[in-house]
Amino acid sequence: MDSNSEGSVTSWIHALRNESDIAAQELWNRYFARIVAIASARLGHLARDRTGEDVALSAMKSVMLGIRGDHFPDLTDRNGLWPLLLTITARKVIDEQRRQLAGNKTPDREEYASKLEAYIGSSPTPEFIREVADELEVRLASLGDSTLITIVQLKLQGYTNEEIARSLGCTTRTVIRKLNRIRDEWSNSRNA
Repeated sequence: MDSNSEGSVTSWIHALRNESDIAAQELWNRYFARIVAIASARLGHLARDRTGEDVALSAMKSVMLGIRGDHFPDLTDRNGLWPLLLTITARKVIDEQRRQLAGNKTPDREEYASKLEAYIGSSPTPEFIREVADELEVRLASLGDSTLITIVQLKLQGYTNEEIARSLGCTTRTVIRKLNRIRDEWSNSRNA
């Protein structure tokens, strides 16, 4: 497999479904360091007995086994793989943060919540903002309908359903229906 070819990630995903160790290694080489950096940044100073590398190992393993087990049948290319890796890594980071904080035996829920907020942080890091922007761009492109994209953009700007309907010259019910369609499409792509 030519790692420089345009469809390399696509071909590696396909080969991994057929249990190719070479494909697994190529995907590992492509994504592991990036996942370690993201996991390490999100864990921050909380990491005690597990590091960002440990979390990244777990996330990569979950994704690789999921692909081999055909748990992600709609996953076909890098546009689906990267958001999946980010999502699983983020969930594993949160699980690790909760596990470590739970071991602190805080006396009450308020103190626990306060510590969780301090460790996780109340404002996103620049890396996280870039990842969210990239993910949003992929999701918007997946809609393939300019009206749906406009609705998402207006919703993200804080417009109400009624204001969006007026702007598009349609009914509020139409906007709600289209928002439900967007949620369904994005939910199906995330659960695939």
